[in-house]
Amino acid sequence: MKTIHEYRGYVFTIEFSGEHPEWRVDYEDFDDIITAGSTLDEAFHNACEALDLHLESMQKLGEKLPKPRRRIKLVQV
Repeated sequence: MKTIHEYRGYVFTIEFSGEHPEWRVDYEDFDDIITAGSTLDEAFHNACEALDLHLESMQKLGEKLPKPRRRIKLVQV
């Protein structure tokens, strides 16, 4: 199972890995962010926290934040 989310304008996926029973997070704009969780909710929380910490570190180091490669468009049906 794979889910797609957006936080602070950046898209990330959460995918269940049966190999190591955990939910793995992948930010397509940040290869440096590595996190996971034992549940989908925990992985989502960890993903948001990891991005906040990463963006804060980049700002403190004076690094330019990348523009998001893509956005999620929500459509009401």
